[in-house]
Amino acid sequence: MTKQPPIYTKRRWLRTLEKGWSRLEGWVNRFSTASEALRPYNPLYHLGTLAIFLLIVITVTGVYLTVFYRPGTDRAYLSVTAMSDTWLGSLMRSIHRYASNGLILVTFLHILKTWLSDRFWGSRWLAWVSGWVMLALFWIIGLMGYWLVWDQAAQWLTEYTINIFRGSLAYSFLGADVAAGTFALFVIVLFLHAFVPILLLLGIIIHALRLTRAQYWTPRWVMGVTLAALAGVAAARPFANLPPANLGQLVAGARLDWLYLGFLPLAERVGNPLFWGGSALLLIAAAALPWWQRGQHDGPAVVLPDNCTGCAVCARECPYDAIEMRHRDDESSYNSIALVTPNLCTGCGICVGACPDKAIELERLHSAVMRQDLQRTLSRAQADGRPAIIVFACDRHEALGTLPPLTDAQPVADGGLAAGGSIPIMQAKLPPRVNVGSWPDSAGNPRPVVTCALPCAGTIHPNWASEMMDAGAAGAIVVACPGHDCAHREGPHWIADRLKRRRTLRKGNTHFLELAPGNPQPLLSLWAGMIGDKEKAAQRATVVGKRREQIEPPTVWGQARHLAAGLLVLLAVFLAALALEQPGTAVLPEQGQIRLAMNHGGKLMAANENLDPSVLEKLPDNVDPAQVLGGERYPVHLRVEVDGRIAVEEVYQPRGLRREGAIYGMNRVWLPPGDHAVKVWLMDDETDWRLVFAGDVAVAEGRVRDLLFDEGDGVFRLR
Repeated sequence: MTKQPPIYTKRRWLRTLEKGWSRLEGWVNRFSTASEALRPYNPLYHLGTLAIFLLIVITVTGVYLTVFYRPGTDRAYLSVTAMSDTWLGSLMRSIHRYASNGLILVTFLHILKTWLSDRFWGSRWLAWVSGWVMLALFWIIGLMGYWLVWDQAAQWLTEYTINIFRGSLAYSFLGADVAAGTFALFVIVLFLHAFVPILLLLGIIIHALRLTRAQYWTPRWVMGVTLAALAGVAAARPFANLPPANLGQLVAGARLDWLYLGFLPLAERVGNPLFWGGSALLLIAAAALPWWQRGQHDGPAVVLPDNCTGCAVCARECPYDAIEMRHRDDESSYNSIALVTPNLCTGCGICVGACPDKAIELERLHSAVMRQDLQRTLSRAQADGRPAIIVFACDRHEALGTLPPLTDAQPVADGGLAAGGSIPIMQAKLPPRVNVGSWPDSAGNPRPVVTCALPCAGTIHPNWASEMMDAGAAGAIVVACPGHDCAHREGPHWIADRLKRRRTLRKGNTHFLELAPGNPQPLLSLWAGMIGDKEKAAQRATVVGKRREQIEPPTVWGQARHLAAGLLVLLAVFLAALALEQPGTAVLPEQGQIRLAMNHGGKLMAANENLDPSVLEKLPDNVDPAQVLGGERYPVHLRVEVDGRIAVEEVYQPRGLRREGAIYGMNRVWLPPGDHAVKVWLMDDETDWRLVFAGDVAVAEGRVRDLLFDEGDGVFRLR
């Protein structure tokens, strides 16, 4: 086991971004709690469980809406309008819509925070990839819900879809009886929209598969504040209906939810291949991030068999189920031994702090060596008459600025003082994770400080503080992240539990803080009080960062004030749904459209008239050549001429693996308003072109004229 510098700080560009996020969380914490150690009312600490709660809200309101919904192009919009005309229906529908937007935003913020805090690689790749898959499913399910309303947004989505897939789907919406032709489709989409979310339960289980004691329920205050924010936004701004869908009228200036439907105008402008190809590449790159941006940690943990007594404390406290107990078959007097699964270990070191027998260590960070160096350093500082205060903190606190920069840190030659140095140290003996220097007091005098950065606060064994005090430390401070915001999930919980159970080991001036990363003020205030600098302690004093043993429960009004900060954050998230609703259009200025749709059975290549007589003679009587030679059909060539110029010239291939299926085609021609001479030619036998439509077509601005293929007569008819 070798010494190694903190790995977390090596990704400097990612830490810079994380500092920005931590400042946002710190700003919320300033108003959301009287003490960091009180589990601040900060919804940004509960984004994962908040997404699950929003999914529950969407499900409950969706069940209510489904009871009153009627599928079909003739009834869908009317049933939605009828619901919106009642206060309860309007409230339920608005909450459903805003919660759907909130689910996407909260899930994305959860993914963003996971990335910024370096929790996406190694054994956590499964949670990362499944998170992106669930985000895509959330979007697809929500998209189906927008389509079910059958308003102008749904019409735009329908036209976009049938222009891509064409086929029988297009003819369902363009035939004579649209309601009958599309009823089954509405029922299928309604079923998928209502029941596919049940499969998300499996996704959530997979997402938390590698977590011990996974949390699925968000705190009650988050539930209450979320419902209050949703109800407030829904009551203040009920969701308004768009005009009903009309496939004979072009969608112009529809108000779109760009979070779900923004791809419609974007794809129209940049083209489907570029838009969807770029989106697919981005999604694949994001999902593959754990491999092409893989990081490092100090693990895996290594069990020392000679010391292991099989107590199973390490297995119980491991947050990632990376340790299991196995039966021993050696000469030991103990029955079991801990076994680490290396690919599940995150290098948090919680098992190191949990082990009472010093039987487990991180592969790249030997705690015994670090403690010996710390003890030696503190002893020499005490011999100099200037005992130092030691500060234990996790890598995250060190990287994000919770520990103020040390001054007066000087390397020292063996056995002597460096020029100007205030603390005698042997720099060669210090592991890179330990830093020695000073912080100035109110008079500007340097006061000795030793900082020790660990993978997680849970790495600290309760004996460590006692050992450091015995070695001559003037005091010890253990700094942990807030309990709901630990990068390794449970570090603050376990270290607080150990110190609480082992109070006899907390000698003298030893304190425990839970601080939001990037906020050094509470630490400096506590440190100033520990060195007797009352002036600086008073200057730095703040209600944020009291020691756990000094916390006073907030009053009812104080608690309500702290909850208000979380409420404002969630209001901002749900109000973003309003900002994302912006007008969009796919209609060219002062244009109309002719839409051609074709469902053609096609002609068989193996028909009698196309075969050589010598081939026909070899076939049995009353046998269709297609049964023997196959049912492959000729492609269909289509040419459209408008006002003497070629507007469309395209070839449509038969469907099916052997090209034996029907031939579908759809085209749009944008034209200025007025009468236009239109001619349509068709060739379906690779030999002869035939005129299948000729006439004047009146095109109105913002309107659609349909030319539909009549299979019986083999011509296009204007509708």
